[in-house]
Amino acid sequence: MMISRRTFVTAVAGSALAGRTAVARAQTVLTVSGWTPPKHHFTQLMQNVWAKMVEQESDGLLKIRYLPRAPMGAAQTFDGVRDSLVDISFIAHGYTAGRFVLTKVAEMPFLANKAETLSVAYQRIFERRLAKANEHKGVVPLAMFTPGPGHLMSPGQAFDDVASIRGKKIRAPGGIATQVAEALGAAPLSRPASELYELLAGGIVDGAFMPADVFGGWRLEDLIKSVTSVPGGFYNASFALIMNPAKYDSLSGDQKTALKKVTGEVFSRIAGRASDEADTRGWKLFGDKGGKRYPASDTFIAQIRQRFAGTEEAWAKQASNDTGVDAAAALADLRTEIERVNAAR
Repeated sequence: MMISRRTFVTAVAGSALAGRTAVARAQTVLTVSGWTPPKHHFTQLMQNVWAKMVEQESDGLLKIRYLPRAPMGAAQTFDGVRDSLVDISFIAHGYTAGRFVLTKVAEMPFLANKAETLSVAYQRIFERRLAKANEHKGVVPLAMFTPGPGHLMSPGQAFDDVASIRGKKIRAPGGIATQVAEALGAAPLSRPASELYELLAGGIVDGAFMPADVFGGWRLEDLIKSVTSVPGGFYNASFALIMNPAKYDSLSGDQKTALKKVTGEVFSRIAGRASDEADTRGWKLFGDKGGKRYPASDTFIAQIRQRFAGTEEAWAKQASNDTGVDAAAALADLRTEIERVNAAR
């Protein structure tokens, strides 16, 4: 059978075009890990909800492969992402002492009662004021977010004033939470949430600063009997979704555009909302187990504000000197943005 030159050229051209199209639409797999337990809401968010969003938004050009076991611990996650152990993960800024200063703006007490509110406001302030300081040098920061506000938890009687907490060993996640504990006269012990069950069960700490998602997420409903809360939290925790820069740079323009649509404020909102939902479930489980929640008295709240005021001022001065960013203005802007987010809901 004879094949004409025209037929041959057309066939070759068609094959080449198909090959170029396949290459252009080749799928990129992003390796993702986390340090929260399999049933924790952050794990479920990253592994299921967000993974589907990434694939759908990119029309299949990007796919998430979530590792069942992280190749590094919580405190080593920043370095693990920077060094290409995984492509994407999330970090708690307070777990890496001395590396971040400006991110403490979102850790201050009395900020917001909802993680979604604070997360969205925080992302906006990060973009507007904080990103230029390049505190995440070595990785690509994709989004800022926070879990729910931090509460003061006890395996026994509730802490109800400064005298009741003075000298007590209190687990704190680092950052501002540690400084709040110090301001109240406690002896803070900075440890990841993954170690908290053992710390409490072994009597190594007398209490803990944690959000309500620890009930169910970290099984602490079996150990905590009393929780003291203040409006906007005793502290808040700053988190970031980060990506390896080499992997990010390897993405096509379309892939980067798709990733941008599911990070930034979009991710901040869904991460914050997931934490709020986890807090709601946590409080119910805590109550079902017989736990009691106590609002802090006006006297206790006044004591906290008075004792922490100097710490906030010192942070703002140091952060401004270290980064060139007006930290006090950033904090004031964050508080205003929180009001805007609340008003829009």
